[in-house]
Amino acid sequence: METETPVDDPALTPSFEDALPPDFGRFLEGAIDLHVHGQPDLAERAQNRGDDAAVARLARAYGIRGWVLKSHLWPTMDRARSVQQSLGDTDFRVIGSITLNPQVGGVDPTIVEWAADHGAGVVFMPTWGARADVDRWGYISMLLERQTPNFRDWAESHAITVARDGELTPAAEDAVRAAISRDMLVATGHLGLEESLAVARLCQQLGRPAMITHPLHFTDDPGELRVFTDLGGILEFSSAPLINPESHHRVRDVAEAIRLLGPEHVVLSSDVFSRWVPPEPESLRSFTEQLHYLGFTADELRTMLVVNPHRLLGLPVPGAA
Repeated sequence: METETPVDDPALTPSFEDALPPDFGRFLEGAIDLHVHGQPDLAERAQNRGDDAAVARLARAYGIRGWVLKSHLWPTMDRARSVQQSLGDTDFRVIGSITLNPQVGGVDPTIVEWAADHGAGVVFMPTWGARADVDRWGYISMLLERQTPNFRDWAESHAITVARDGELTPAAEDAVRAAISRDMLVATGHLGLEESLAVARLCQQLGRPAMITHPLHFTDDPGELRVFTDLGGILEFSSAPLINPESHHRVRDVAEAIRLLGPEHVVLSSDVFSRWVPPEPESLRSFTEQLHYLGFTADELRTMLVVNPHRLLGLPVPGAA
C-alpha cells in the first residue's frame, strides 16, 4: 500500500533561495549593507520579518559580507554581538550602531564614546528626533504615533537641532569629533539640509567622509546634491523609499541621481522593515538588479555595494591590490 509523504518532510520544503535565479548573488558578493533594521525595531508586536540571525544567514547565502544593524529607538551593539555569536565561525560581520535620538540622550559626545566602547561602528544623527523630521512629521514619527499615544507631544518637546546659521552646536560638533576620533562612521540621519551640510563639512575637516542618508528628501534636483560630494560626503540610496507606498520616489529617480553624481560618491543599502517588503538581502538584490537593468555595470555596482561601504567603515576592501 502506497503511503503519502508527510507534508512537513524537509526534503520537500523549499528554501527562499530555491525560488531565485541560480546566480542571484552576482552583484552582492562582498557587499556590506550599512542600513539594516533588526527585528523588532519600533515595537516587538510589529513583526516585520524573521529572526535577525536567520536573516543574516540568508544574507550570507547571497554573498553579503556584513551588516550595520540600526534602530530608531535603542543602541544595537549588544544585538549585533549576539547575532554575530549565533552565526558561529563565519566571515559575516555584524556591526552595531547608535542613533542619537532623544530617548538615548540625544547628541552628546559622552554617549558617542560610550557607544564606541561597546563596539558601535556607526553613529546616526537623530532620525525621528530631529527637529526637521518632527516639523515634516516623517514616516517613522507617523508609525510611532500610532503605537504610542503620548508620542507627538513628547517628540515636539524633545526635538533636536544640531546646527544654527550653518554652524554646528557645540554639543553636535563635540559628538562628531568624538565619533571620528573613535574611527566611527557618522551618518546624517533625518537632519535638515543645512544641518547635514554642517555635519559633512566637519567630517571633511576631520578627514573622514559623512554618509548622507536619504538625500532625495532634500531636493527634486539631484544635481543640487553635489554640495555634499564637494564636501567628500557619500550619498546613501536605499531600497526602502522605493517600496514604501507612502513614497513618491522610483528607482529611476535614484538611477538619475547616481548618473549625475557618480557611483564613486554613492552607497546602496536596504533600510527596510515593513511587512510589505522581502527580507533585507532580497530587497537589496532586487534594487541592484533594477539598477543593472537601467544600465549600471557590475563594476559600478561593486563600487557602491562593496568598495565604498568598506572604505566608510575603515575596512580593507576585499580583492583590492
